[in-house]
Amino acid sequence: MEKLGLMTNSGRAVFPDMSPSGFIADSDILTALQADTITWNNFINFPTLYQRVRIDTIQIKKKQPELFNNRLKKLIDNTRRNIMFGEWNDNGRLLDY
Repeated sequence: MEKLGLMTNSGRAVFPDMSPSGFIADSDILTALQADTITWNNFINFPTLYQRVRIDTIQIKKKQPELFNNRLKKLIDNTRRNIMFGEWNDNGRLLDY
C-alpha cells in the first residue's frame, strides 16, 4: 500500500515492523532448514521477503503441530529443489522489500 501511495496514517500506525530486524524467525524452522547444506544454501539465496513470508506462514501455526510440520516439510522439499512457491510478493509489487 505504501509503495502504491495508498497507505494512510491509520494504516501506518498498525502496520508491523517489516524491516529485517523486526522479524524473529522460529529457531526450530531455521534448524530444520540448516540441517541440509543444499536446502540452506538455496534458502539464503532466495529474496529476504520470501524467506520472511515463508517462515511466518509456518511459525504462526506453532500451536497446531500437524499443520506446522506439513508446512515446514513443504518449504524444505521445495527449497531443496530450489523452488519458490506461493503468493509472497503481491505479483511483483513487493519486490523492493
